[in-house]
Amino acid sequence: MALCLAVGCGGTAQEPAGEGGNGGGALGELECRRGEDCDNDTCNPVSDAACYEVQSAVQCGADEDCAGMAGEGGGAGGNEGGAVGPFICEMPHFTCPPPLQVSAVCVRGCATDADCPAMLACAPDHRCRAKPCAADADCPVNQACDPTGGACARKACASDADCEGYCVLGQCEEKPGICFLY
Repeated sequence: MALCLAVGCGGTAQEPAGEGGNGGGALGELECRRGEDCDNDTCNPVSDAACYEVQSAVQCGADEDCAGMAGEGGGAGGNEGGAVGPFICEMPHFTCPPPLQVSAVCVRGCATDADCPAMLACAPDHRCRAKPCAADADCPVNQACDPTGGACARKACASDADCEGYCVLGQCEEKPGICFLY
């Protein structure tokens, strides 16, 4: 079971206002490129969601609150046959499967990069984070190497033409954002 805050799992979804932002063309229902595409400026990027597997709905404040929990399953990428990471305390991403969560819970962390979405890597704290890099070529599509942090980051954009996908809130994304107020 995975937990999240997402359209269709208990939050307050909002209809987009208008045709969309940069790049032209109509967006689908609840899709956006900028805040003005949604009621109440609620456009949210969704490409980097790490949906951690939840074995228990135990609320927590720190990883130590989850120590000693046992269970089987995949890691943050939902890799059911993959390595098994320890439980960590995490606020689920709003785009992950139901039900709606509003507080941090104990979730199964990642053990290897294979447990994370393709654009992320498993960090020593068992969370899926931006991939480390030395050059832009080390980063996934729509990302560039941030020389100050040594990790991949979303490329800045002014329109969809600057990206392989969509320009959402000034950064390149593979998917359009979603209008969602949580």
